[in-house]
Amino acid sequence: MTAIVTTATPGSSTDRPAARVFYDGACPLCRREISHYRRLRGADRIDWVDISSDQATLQHYGLSRRAAMARLHVLDAAGAWQTGAWAFAELWAQLPAYCWLAGLLRRSGTLPLLDRGYSVFARWRLRRHCDTGVCTDARMARGNHGAKDARLTQPGGAARLPHTTGERRCA
Repeated sequence: MTAIVTTATPGSSTDRPAARVFYDGACPLCRREISHYRRLRGADRIDWVDISSDQATLQHYGLSRRAAMARLHVLDAAGAWQTGAWAFAELWAQLPAYCWLAGLLRRSGTLPLLDRGYSVFARWRLRRHCDTGVCTDARMARGNHGAKDARLTQPGGAARLPHTTGERRCA
């Protein structure tokens, strides 16, 4: 699967995508889920970046392969990073078929709990994925991605500031 990247000038607000989704195209489960989202109305406003084949885009955004493999990352239209459950909420907010769910999760305050569940799944997925020999980073192969590491997945080590108030309507 080839990554799709916009040809817009970085920082151009008129051609900026609604979101940029960084996903593992080498993971069969991830690939199926993203394929589902890409068929939906509104998906054409999202850049889909397959981290298994697009190192240049990762480097451009200062996102390490290790961090990208550990959790789903979404760069929202405002340039803020969302990871894990917050990343899914941001992705869903861009898709009319799922925007109601994004709003519900953001307003209900359940995203932190869902993120914990996602973190357990993400660690399992990464260990399973690395057992097939796909991972090249020795730290990834050891599965060194606890909840503490999840906070450090932002480029530059910045803290994640998720949108949890539900103040934004569907795109």
